[in-house]
Amino acid sequence: MKKFLCLFGAFALTITSCSSNDDDSGKAETAILPKTIKFSEPDYPLENTTSTITYDGNKVVSVIDEGSRTNFTYEGNVIAKMIGYDVTNGDKTEEESYSYTNGKLTSTLYARNFTSKYPFGQYKGRYVYTYNADGTVKKETYSINATTGEESKVDYLEVYTFQNGNLVKLVATDQPSGLSSVRTSIYEYDTKNSPFKNVLGYNLLIDADNSSVNNLIKHTYTYSKDNSSYSRKTMYEYNADGYPTKQMLYGEDGVIVSEIHEYTY
Repeated sequence: MKKFLCLFGAFALTITSCSSNDDDSGKAETAILPKTIKFSEPDYPLENTTSTITYDGNKVVSVIDEGSRTNFTYEGNVIAKMIGYDVTNGDKTEEESYSYTNGKLTSTLYARNFTSKYPFGQYKGRYVYTYNADGTVKKETYSINATTGEESKVDYLEVYTFQNGNLVKLVATDQPSGLSSVRTSIYEYDTKNSPFKNVLGYNLLIDADNSSVNNLIKHTYTYSKDNSSYSRKTMYEYNADGYPTKQMLYGEDGVIVSEIHEYTY
């Protein structure tokens, strides 16, 4: 399930409200939606998994694979909460709650590693999103002490830039102990449909990978410390409706496929 959560859980589609959907009930029986995703790693075949996704109309209800289950709840047409479970023992593993203002995601509250000692989660925190006048979105991170509930700001900042419904730039600044390190990511896309394009409310989750309108084909990232730059490409096979049926992620050499994602609708 962690692989699916990486997909479903940091790129945004649009920063507009899902309430503009023509079907206010969230029911869109004819919408093209991914029903299964098979994850394969050629070098680690024992880690291959298949996620099965269920919906209520075009609202995602759950995602289940061999070891995990994730349940989603809505408030109206927006995703309000995501809870992950271990299917072997039924224990909760993580939880995220989402808050919106005027149809835009403004904060995410998360908790992870639920145990008898930490029944409300050992690792807790909050993300806060600010929508700037220039169209960028700033994300700030806060850590919450699981014992005292005390909140402290983390010296880490992300700024997102969007264009035509796709995340095109992400600048992450890490400033521990006054030392600044900046990673700049540039993203390029095809003109086909993202597999999650029709999942209601998914476009509002700022940190959800693969939530752009189109499909990522190239990711170039640069580090300020040594001015180093790396690039990774992704290739696709599509169905007649322009949705990917197979996604091949390449390593930095651009030759060897590191991951394969296969979709059914």
